[in-house]
Amino acid sequence: MVRIITDSASDFEVSELKELMVDCVPLSVNFGDDEHKDNGELSKNDFFEKLKNTTEPVKTSQPSLHDIVQELEIANSGKDGGVAIFMSSKISGTANTARIACDMTGCKNVYIVDSLTASAGQKLLVEYAVKLRGQGKTAKEIFDGLESVKSKISLLACLDTLEYLHRGGRVNYTKAMLSAVAHIKPVIRLSGGEVELLAKSFSIKRGLKSLAQRLEREELNPHFPLYVMYSDNKSLAKELAADIKKHLPTAASVKIMQIGAVIGSHIGSNACGVAYVKL
Repeated sequence: MVRIITDSASDFEVSELKELMVDCVPLSVNFGDDEHKDNGELSKNDFFEKLKNTTEPVKTSQPSLHDIVQELEIANSGKDGGVAIFMSSKISGTANTARIACDMTGCKNVYIVDSLTASAGQKLLVEYAVKLRGQGKTAKEIFDGLESVKSKISLLACLDTLEYLHRGGRVNYTKAMLSAVAHIKPVIRLSGGEVELLAKSFSIKRGLKSLAQRLEREELNPHFPLYVMYSDNKSLAKELAADIKKHLPTAASVKIMQIGAVIGSHIGSNACGVAYVKL
């Protein structure tokens, strides 16, 4: 069986990984000197509670080279090889580290996919890999399938603040301060690995309405689910999911998932968004 590997930025629950038979290399989240592996050691709800109450700088770090090499060597030793799907290389160095690890260890039977996305977008790719494996595809065929789909994945989100993106170096100080002073809720898009500011709203609910309206103008691929994701306010996700189902009755399926610690450290609490595959 082809071994499928991802990293914890894909935001799977531990139980989902077991059910899908997917191996996960954890990133780490650091509150000052307090380090937590993003492997269920700290629950998602506990993470966001800690994030809201900390004055410490919150940083993330990619998996250790040892952890990556270990997973790649296990996959390479199997007769069917493996496919490893990592967070966008424009956000994290994990995919590039994995490529270096493959070269170092001679893992010729493992294919590295730079997802160009994260969280629910990355999860869509991993689930597609599992589907292709179930159809009897080889590791190379799965890799080719993922490469053909990844550029069609879009992730839209409405954030409560730009503070956390500023802390992580994704947004400059001036933009973050102006957003805070004016109580602006930014709407962002992650597509092709690039983060883009799409719109500004004066409330989260208005921002989410604009997300739903944008989706109406998109041609969604009916063979993939649409994910509604949230950081720590599930009621926002339920409202957005209901709005999407109302205005997009042809959507294949709408699923709700919680964002994890790695992405959560950059977008903060009270964030909500969607990830989907375009035709």
